[in-house]
Amino acid sequence: MPAAPRIGPIALCTVVSHDIDRASSAYAQHLGLRPGDAFTLDESTAAALALPEAVGARARMLANAAGRRWLLQVECPQAAPRDALSTYGWLSQEIAVEDVDALAAALDGSPFTVLRPPRDLDMSSLIRACQVRGPDGEILYLTQVNGEVPGSELPQNSRGVDHLFIAVLSTPDRDATLRHFEAIAGNEGINFETRISVVNQHRGWDLERKHPIATLQLAGRCLIEIDGLPETQMPPTELSAGTAAIAFIAAGEAPDTALRPQSGPLAGYAALPQTGLAGERYTLLYPLDPADPLTN
Repeated sequence: MPAAPRIGPIALCTVVSHDIDRASSAYAQHLGLRPGDAFTLDESTAAALALPEAVGARARMLANAAGRRWLLQVECPQAAPRDALSTYGWLSQEIAVEDVDALAAALDGSPFTVLRPPRDLDMSSLIRACQVRGPDGEILYLTQVNGEVPGSELPQNSRGVDHLFIAVLSTPDRDATLRHFEAIAGNEGINFETRISVVNQHRGWDLERKHPIATLQLAGRCLIEIDGLPETQMPPTELSAGTAAIAFIAAGEAPDTALRPQSGPLAGYAALPQTGLAGERYTLLYPLDPADPLTN
């Protein structure tokens, strides 16, 4: 019997925005997320998010209709743009949605640019998705899951725009990156090849070109997708706009080196910030409260 993953679900995605008021309004109006009040990132929270240079920044949490808070917008007006389709690191947020065709049509004329229209995935006709660029350059895969997909545990959403369930990462070495996250999660991933149409289109490659991919199942019907891409640059070392960091719930005892923010969205967690092999920033969150306020 396969080992149960020691990490998951995905708790939080941090997006660096030039203007969180503008960005949160866009997510509220067009994706139905609910913005909370703005607050200031203290030193402990910024460090726990693996974004220590964001201390003092304005920030805002957004929740889905069910109240699950999963998106954190951090304001940095001077942040350099990042082309997530041409740099390593967090490439995309894959978000569960109820009706991808209707949602894509409704985004016409919005701050969200549809890069690729809805299409069934190469790997399974039960998954239909479109690719979108958000207000600060972040890439979103809006994904409708229409049944149980063999070999994966995925959410089947019936609540409009739900939550992030796959963190998509691009890397120069798929196998090394997979081993890195397998060691943390304690289970094994799956390797295969498939097209990544939005990347192929952006790079001027054949739309049917296939790339080495891996998926690693996490707890809570979430995954990490690892895309091995050639001819790609490392992400900027400085804070840049778009998807900046991902936080995962972790099982077991937190290491002694973990941070313990006393306020803000990570209060109630021991946090272990990390930087991965492709320059991606992520955090392992060990709940100190059984209620786990971010994912319950």
